[in-house]
Amino acid sequence: MMKAVEFEQSRMAEINVTPLVDVFLVLLIIFMISAPMMKSVYDVSLPEARKSQPRSEEGIEITLGRGDIIFIDAAQVSKEDFSSAFGQIFSAANPKPVFIKADGALPYQEIVTALDIVRQAGAVDVGLATEAVKPR
Repeated sequence: MMKAVEFEQSRMAEINVTPLVDVFLVLLIIFMISAPMMKSVYDVSLPEARKSQPRSEEGIEITLGRGDIIFIDAAQVSKEDFSSAFGQIFSAANPKPVFIKADGALPYQEIVTALDIVRQAGAVDVGLATEAVKPR
């Protein structure tokens, strides 16, 4: 009778990790699918253009919103810290394209100021994001 108890205890010492691995793989797949969808943090109404082109996802995205709201990729920065924050992210030695998404109702001077800061940091490949004109 004693041997049966010892055998039962040795079987319980092993941990079955298969269900744990399955759960982690499912979570990994969910995050891999949803991560590209979470790129845009702040929703702006972009101006419309007839020749709007799709852009690549590689690069630095700057979002300018109403009320001095500025995002560099997913990080919100103040208007005063924008120049130094962009300088820390952008590297002239390894330049990436920069996409500026500005709200359509934003004053033109604010967009030009952001564009000037980006170019002073050394960015050459700068694009302004627009939406395609919707047919009526």
